[in-house]
Amino acid sequence: MKKSIYLVLLADPEFEDKNLNLIHFAQINFENEDLNAVVVAPSDQGIEEKYDETGLNEIDILAYSQFSKINLAQTASVLSDYFASQAHSLILFANDKGTTSIATRLGAALKENVITQANQLTMTTTGLQAQKKVQAGTMLQQTVLTAAAKAVITCDVTGINDRITTNTTATITVKTAGKLVVADDVTYADLPVKANDLENAKIVVAGGRGMQGPAGFELLQKLADQLHGALGASRVAVNNGWVDESTMVGQTGKVVAPDLYIAVGISGALQHTVGMDQSKCIIAINTDPTAPIFKLADYGIIGDGETVVKRLLSELSTPVPS
Repeated sequence: MKKSIYLVLLADPEFEDKNLNLIHFAQINFENEDLNAVVVAPSDQGIEEKYDETGLNEIDILAYSQFSKINLAQTASVLSDYFASQAHSLILFANDKGTTSIATRLGAALKENVITQANQLTMTTTGLQAQKKVQAGTMLQQTVLTAAAKAVITCDVTGINDRITTNTTATITVKTAGKLVVADDVTYADLPVKANDLENAKIVVAGGRGMQGPAGFELLQKLADQLHGALGASRVAVNNGWVDESTMVGQTGKVVAPDLYIAVGISGALQHTVGMDQSKCIIAINTDPTAPIFKLADYGIIGDGETVVKRLLSELSTPVPS
């Protein structure tokens, strides 16, 4: 039985090449499947000429007249409304910081699996196998979904730069989306954005079981504020009610890739690390020298999280001698 696969194409000059690369990536990975696309655009003008002969089966254009620059949360909302009433199994994006933010929001709204940075997708008799690079590209991680499972996937289209030319004529439908709402939202132009935006923060301070309660996370919030960063958390901290669910990083939470990720009292279970293993620099603080997080970390501190964080806060508040 054929899968209902949709590619999300963003009609912005920044994404023109990635859109074509995503189409080719999907054709390589889903050779025997019909591929459909939804194009988010200010209008339908020029869309047909760009994508009509790229081998796509059906193209829906979501146009909202007040569109000026792609807005992350609103784009996710428009797509959520669309896919809520559109039969689909897989939704593919070209991987990018902005599209990852849209994809995670969309997955959360639809309550579907989210996989980021997949560089290979394989259909099997039992379902879908997704492969991604982890540990700075030194290892491969496999995720297997059942045939009935739905997923939102961002795809690593690096190096997939062949252009697609076919005589296939796509069926194109124009649909008008809701009015663009800009207030209290994030646009691509805002990246990097305000510190409290976890997914796009340059610095993330995250805590786990080792912080032992809400008081520990109050300390982490102070450290995040001092560093102009964002607060993150492991699933166990959220499940214990120590911190809000919006801070959860990991397979069932948000995916982040900051310049600096400080993991305090986090053991390093795979469920958490898949959400932060693309961070440029990782500092781990844990009392257990055998904790898996140290294998991923660039720097490690063996010690009590609360004690170390208090020391860091003290150092940060100490004036530098002139």
